[in-house]
Amino acid sequence: MPPREFEQLVARLNRESEQRPELYRIKLLALTALGHLYILALLLLSSLLLLWGLTELVHDEALQGAKLLLLGSIAGIMLWRSTRINLPAPQGQALLPADAPQLFGVIEKIRSKLGGPPIHRVVVNDLFNAAIFQAPRLGIFGWHHNTLIIGLPLMQALSRKEFAAILAHEYAHLSRQHGRLDTWIYHTRLLWSQVQASFRHDSSLIEAMLTRFLRGYIPLFQAYSLVQARRDEYEADRLAASVVGAQTMADALIAQAIRGRFIEERFWQDLWSQASSKQHPPYLPHTAMRTALHLGLSQEDAQRWFDEALQHYTGAQDTHPSLRDRILALDTGTELPPNAVHSAAQSLLGDLLPRLQQQFDELWLSHNEQTWRLHHHAAASARETVQRMQGRDAASLSPEELSHYALALDTLGRKDEALPLLCQAADHPHGSADSAMAAARLLRERGDEALTHYLQLAVRRNRELCADASLEAEHFYRQRGDEDNARLWGERLNDRVA
Repeated sequence: MPPREFEQLVARLNRESEQRPELYRIKLLALTALGHLYILALLLLSSLLLLWGLTELVHDEALQGAKLLLLGSIAGIMLWRSTRINLPAPQGQALLPADAPQLFGVIEKIRSKLGGPPIHRVVVNDLFNAAIFQAPRLGIFGWHHNTLIIGLPLMQALSRKEFAAILAHEYAHLSRQHGRLDTWIYHTRLLWSQVQASFRHDSSLIEAMLTRFLRGYIPLFQAYSLVQARRDEYEADRLAASVVGAQTMADALIAQAIRGRFIEERFWQDLWSQASSKQHPPYLPHTAMRTALHLGLSQEDAQRWFDEALQHYTGAQDTHPSLRDRILALDTGTELPPNAVHSAAQSLLGDLLPRLQQQFDELWLSHNEQTWRLHHHAAASARETVQRMQGRDAASLSPEELSHYALALDTLGRKDEALPLLCQAADHPHGSADSAMAAARLLRERGDEALTHYLQLAVRRNRELCADASLEAEHFYRQRGDEDNARLWGERLNDRVA
């Protein structure tokens, strides 16, 4: 389904759910049941054909029996292909109750208050996130194995109460209080998403024929269930608030958004910026993260980022409502939560915390040590280039030399000096497409709409950059909340892909 058509359908369904909620719900339940009926029909058809074929073989009708067995096998393959969900198990450090009794105590308290299935496995990884991964042992029919995934950076960023609120929100999706039908639709949406993710773009003709129904059905179901998915998020917030309190739930959402932005935009950038001058990382991230949050996140930056977050509204394709809408739904104050003296990681992991920090630091170092050295060597080369070029008049430089000089300045973090040189190189009649794309990237970081000029310039010089240019522009306008222009550039990307 093309993005424009998908958005129009979602907008219509959103209006219908507000004006005629019962009709919308009936349609959604019928569509949900249709997918299950399709699987049951394939199961019944495959079983009947195979049984019939075996019966024919027993009665010496070899040709007829072989045909029926073939048809039954095809139906069986369709069933297997429709319900096959091969998702890798969540990676990370598995924990046992004896490893972190305080953490497991919080998990069990949430489960007992909300009521629902057990958590079979708890895994800690190095991401800023928390989620419950459900592995359906019977495919679309469920029988889930539930794994709670906890990101150590998230635990280090939040207080114990804030972290408990995030856990309660995640578990609320599985809660009996969520409503059996809502939980069924929620699970079905996740399962069909997993099935859709298993489809291959380069599938064979036979495979494409076997999955044809689902390739049309799943996007339609996702559009119909998107409105309900947003309601599920509000409902999960409400249920979590019944456990931890509405204000704590709101504080957790705010803290997750603001401190997550600090880690992404400041902490990691500050660490990698030192690769230009230091051969080895001056500190390791997971051990230093809590201190960096405590000392590096100023009240002014936090308030500014919070104000910016409150300006964002829920987009047409967003399954999660915006922070603004979620806080309004909780009916609480809109103030920044205070920084806790102790993090959730310190409170709930105890003596295990230093071992996890060391483990994830060693993992990070093993994955990034070579990249760090490459950054360091690139910075050394860039310094040599800048030293060689900076005494020359920019007007005397060729487009290639201007671009080379500008990119060297960019590598050293001197973006204000690099941008005008890149624009000059790109605007030259003999400028390259790469110079234009590099100029557009720096303009996007500044929030400057002039990036579209350079994206179009890059595409004129190299048609192969059309997809990258459309994606850059789409992200730029979506971050600004300009859905019309984001959709326009997204359509250009889809046209190019087609």
